[in-house]
Amino acid sequence: MQTICSRSADPEIAATVGVLLYDATTEPHAVLMAAVDQLRARGLTVGGLLQRRGQRLPSGKRGMWLDDIATGTTIRLDEPRGAGASSCMLDTDALARGASLLRQHIDAGLSVMIVNRFGALEAEGTGLRAEIAEAICAGAVVLIPVRADRLPAMEAFLGCEATVLPASPIEIAEWAQRAANAPAVVASPPGRQAALSGTLAP
Repeated sequence: MQTICSRSADPEIAATVGVLLYDATTEPHAVLMAAVDQLRARGLTVGGLLQRRGQRLPSGKRGMWLDDIATGTTIRLDEPRGAGASSCMLDTDALARGASLLRQHIDAGLSVMIVNRFGALEAEGTGLRAEIAEAICAGAVVLIPVRADRLPAMEAFLGCEATVLPASPIEIAEWAQRAANAPAVVASPPGRQAALSGTLAP
């Protein structure tokens, strides 16, 4: 599957793309929200989308929402379904609105971009994959939650091993600040092995 821009297969991509791993029992939203506060306190401009779970629905599933970090705009990502539904249905119009918001943030030339997920659609080559590539190719530091079992697909997309960050807002902010200031010389934080061995975002 095709990788990204002219920087594809370049190990330096890992210096500006930070991955926060999660699984079915964890939720990275709170960690990244706290990291946004840390980054802003350090004087960095931050934009993008955060994905969070909403209230439990009659189907037993939980709703999915996108929050625009810069404006506070909220988009419901799932289509409401009845009590007999066994799965969530993605609202493609909502995803398109989210993609439009991401592109606006990319065009603004912000220091740090947060993309809500590298999920099933992105692993298959659709979803917000193009916007993720645009953010990386624009030179922004990109933070993105990735489910642990999709890390290989993310790394295939990047064309190199990802920088896996610890689930610590302060350490995420410190890494992103270094990456924004000197992306070519940023050392990977000691988060990858811990994350891969089961220490995921709370």
